[in-house]
Amino acid sequence: MNRTKDDLVTYRIERAFDTLSAAKTLADSGYWNAVANRLYYACFYAVLALLAKNDMDTYTHKGVKIMLSQHFIKSGLIDVVWSKLYQKLFDNRNEADYEDFVDFNEEEIGVFIDDAEQFINVITALAKQ
Repeated sequence: MNRTKDDLVTYRIERAFDTLSAAKTLADSGYWNAVANRLYYACFYAVLALLAKNDMDTYTHKGVKIMLSQHFIKSGLIDVVWSKLYQKLFDNRNEADYEDFVDFNEEEIGVFIDDAEQFINVITALAKQ
């Protein structure tokens, strides 16, 4: 079956929202390190959808961050506040996944759930245009 660019964009948007939903479920159970991971990846998938929509391809985390900044933040299509949030979510995810003795709590990570959802809405709105 041949898939189109629109199919890929739609798939990545769905994956972003599914991953956000998983983060919320994990939050309800108090798994804050896992929430940090899922929030970052939800946003990562949204940015991948935006990049696919604009025929840009990279799969490294650094490459995604660079392309988001160069093509959407610096151009003013996306406010710099979202770039700062994306970086913070990336940092939280790295700390939760790779650092020893890190035990995030609701006060540290729960505050990012609504922000991540807004980020995904902003990014996916552009990807749908």
